[in-house]
Amino acid sequence: RKLVWTVLAVFVAAFDAYPSWNISIVHSYHKEYAWEQNLTSGLVDALPKNATLNHLYLDTKRLPKTQHAQAARKTLCQLETNRPDLIILCDDNAARYLGPRLKNRATPVVYVGLNRNPRDYGLFPADNMTGILERPLIKRSLHSMCRLVNPDDTKVLILFDSDSTSDAVLHEAFKGETCFRLGKVQVEIRQYELVTDWKNALLQAKSAGFDTVYIGLYHTLRTRSGEHVPDEEVIAWASAHATVPIFAFWDFAVGKGKTIGGHVLSGRDQGLAGGEMASEIMAGTPPSEIAPRSGKEGSYQFSLHELRRFGITLPRTIREQAVLLP
Repeated sequence: RKLVWTVLAVFVAAFDAYPSWNISIVHSYHKEYAWEQNLTSGLVDALPKNATLNHLYLDTKRLPKTQHAQAARKTLCQLETNRPDLIILCDDNAARYLGPRLKNRATPVVYVGLNRNPRDYGLFPADNMTGILERPLIKRSLHSMCRLVNPDDTKVLILFDSDSTSDAVLHEAFKGETCFRLGKVQVEIRQYELVTDWKNALLQAKSAGFDTVYIGLYHTLRTRSGEHVPDEEVIAWASAHATVPIFAFWDFAVGKGKTIGGHVLSGRDQGLAGGEMASEIMAGTPPSEIAPRSGKEGSYQFSLHELRRFGITLPRTIREQAVLLP
């Protein structure tokens, strides 16, 4: 009996030493978006199980840009009402709109999936902030994947939407360049707001001399009347109408009826890294003592169906490292 009471006393003391935290997680996008789902799964698995999580969604992939600031103001009011113990800002729009208003307050803040330099948003240095940087290895992926299609001089088209996240990715990766060479690879980058223009670029890729197309971000494309086009429809259409092999930079675009794959980043990896960093803060390390760092550099992922469809065989060195999907 004494032993039982001793164990119970130790358990209660341990529980009191690690009290439950109320954590508000602000997502830049909508709950159904595959990136958000994967990122959330990583956060949930990495954060302490006794933490109380409150998810808020800015929905900036579907809302017009003119409504983003209003959505951010509404979310800030919710944060001030909820008074969380820690705030996690997921992706660039949450960090850009809310970060400056939360800077140097008492509440610690962790940003996750940041494509732009945190200095550009005024988030570094800050006493109460640190976070995880998302750095797609675009140049590495281009170099290795294009050789699968054409080992000699290769011409590749990269398609993005006109979202601020796309702007941030391209700024960090290419510093504003839209046409350049990477060794034997000739690269051209195009951004579109309208889905018809984006589709036409893909349809005309082969006749324009491109050996392959990389599908970047396509989640804010709209019709001429301003209606948002669901990303699932866009990627399915691209797969059905591609005239050349299509690759990706993010895992949500890989699979049967999507792209072939490539060296891709995972939202789950970003979430795991962000949850681990938040746990460091909850254990007592001040955010100012934790330097911002990059998440996992990504991995090879391919669809076996799409590889067969385009007649591409992976080299053994890549196949042994790759996650192979249906």
